[in-house]
Amino acid sequence: MSRSWLLGWLGARPRSATRWIVMDVETTGLDPRSDALLCVAALAIDLRQGEPQLVVADSYEVVLRQAAPTASHENVLLHGIGWGQQRQGVPPRQALADLARWVGDSPVLAYHAAFDQQVLRQAFKREHLARPHWSWLDLADLLPAAFPDERASGLDQWMRAMGVQCVRRHQAAADVWATAQLFLKAWPIWRSQGLQDLQDFDRRAQQVRWLRTSASSSGPT
Repeated sequence: MSRSWLLGWLGARPRSATRWIVMDVETTGLDPRSDALLCVAALAIDLRQGEPQLVVADSYEVVLRQAAPTASHENVLLHGIGWGQQRQGVPPRQALADLARWVGDSPVLAYHAAFDQQVLRQAFKREHLARPHWSWLDLADLLPAAFPDERASGLDQWMRAMGVQCVRRHQAAADVWATAQLFLKAWPIWRSQGLQDLQDFDRRAQQVRWLRTSASSSGPT
């Protein structure tokens, strides 16, 4: 057992055990290797009392400055970040460095987290910044663990199934809030399943991914 988790068991819980981050990104397209990062929004969840509390005062949102408008008209209509707003954004290097400091060692949750993770990895690489070694959890894996009979296959379907409203989809801050609401709804069930800490959640997400991969590879019988 690592020292950080030993401290958790002894009661001196590290920051990552009590502060989790819900994050969402907006980009100029769907290819995380080549499309540009436009916006990052994130919201902290406080777990110090054993029950998750969304902390609006502990949030982060930034539009990154684009040297030239690369987003298509359709892309701008989707996320609402106009070319003028893109040109007036925060320099990417500053925005990413601030984000890394704000997240710290807290684990990061996202829906289809692999996309957000790869987009951010490429953004840090382009700015010649050290990539933060955040622990990521994917709610696309964890929500089915809480609601195995629900056949939702995307964030919109999960929101409808769970009765979560979103002011405007594909706006990073609104998507983060909706994703955090899904987390709150699933939390009591995860706890009843014995998920207590980050390691438990990570193992459960891996199990769901393995079961999904095995089912798809076996095909119909």
